[in-house]
Amino acid sequence: MTTKLTLSINKEVVKKAKRIAQTRGKSVSKMIEEFIGSLPEKDAADKTAVDKIKNIINGKITHPKIDWKKTKEERLTDKYGI
Repeated sequence: MTTKLTLSINKEVVKKAKRIAQTRGKSVSKMIEEFIGSLPEKDAADKTAVDKIKNIINGKITHPKIDWKKTKEERLTDKYGI
């Protein structure tokens, strides 16, 4: 079942969306529907700072240029003088 939805969007963005939709052979509505449908229910932005820190500590977040263990040790040394 489909439902109408009215959006207020910048005219240039609407033009761009129509061009993209035409090249993809889809409607703008279908593109928006697919995009929204692809988003996770709980966005990463919903995580609290504590959740993010826990993930870093537990090794769930990595970055090739950052040594998290060293960074953690430096922060603890700065904070507690260890």
